[in-house]
Amino acid sequence: MGNNKATLLTKDKVELSYEHNKKGFSSLIVVCPGFFNSKKNRWMKNTVEVLSSDYDTLIFDFRGHGESKGLFTWLGKEHCDLEAILDFAKGFNYESIGILAYSLGAAVSINIAAKRDDIKSMILISSPMSFWEINYHFWEPEMLSDLKDNFECDWEGKGARVSHFFTGKLKPIKEVKKIKNLPLFFIHGSRDWIIKDYHSQNLYEAASGIKAIEIIEGGLHAERLLQENPQKMKVLILDWFRKTLSKEVGNEMAA
Repeated sequence: MGNNKATLLTKDKVELSYEHNKKGFSSLIVVCPGFFNSKKNRWMKNTVEVLSSDYDTLIFDFRGHGESKGLFTWLGKEHCDLEAILDFAKGFNYESIGILAYSLGAAVSINIAAKRDDIKSMILISSPMSFWEINYHFWEPEMLSDLKDNFECDWEGKGARVSHFFTGKLKPIKEVKKIKNLPLFFIHGSRDWIIKDYHSQNLYEAASGIKAIEIIEGGLHAERLLQENPQKMKVLILDWFRKTLSKEVGNEMAA
């Protein structure tokens, strides 16, 4: 029991920092931050708090973020990070493991889920359907709102050390079609200036099996949805995992 803070190595020898909050629950949720966010970001901490009423949690810093080593490769090698975290989590023999992921962390999660069968459920918040189709509408006023939030938290948990863009990348819009027997819940804000909500809509339409989508009217990007809609997001998150991490859903999907 308790909060275990430590590091582990990926298969390409990058040291990752993680926090495993063990409360004795039978299910674990892995929290994947988006680009420019680490586990010290206040909304990542809040995400863990929301989940911790019902689940053990495991949050980590992607390479090039927070206390992890290496450089962020813009979806080129980040799958190695999530693979290492999931392999580590499996060693605790949880009945089920879910993922809650933001932005580029959600893209990594889709790409990984396409080739693993040990994830029971996923919530994908503000996911891009392809890295090369991210919008970056810097002229929209919502960008200034995000910048203001960074200043208000004194940039705590913010920042990234990055590599170049030109590494090979899988496209979530293609990989999501390969996912079988895994409930997927896409959440997006209608005023997202970085990744427009049609990304999640297209991912939802391409996915098969148990799936749901929620476009939050007036909602901003990724963790800002939790900031601006705390109660709504809490209900959406906990209700989804309560339904999809149950044995009954697993049996129904296997039938």
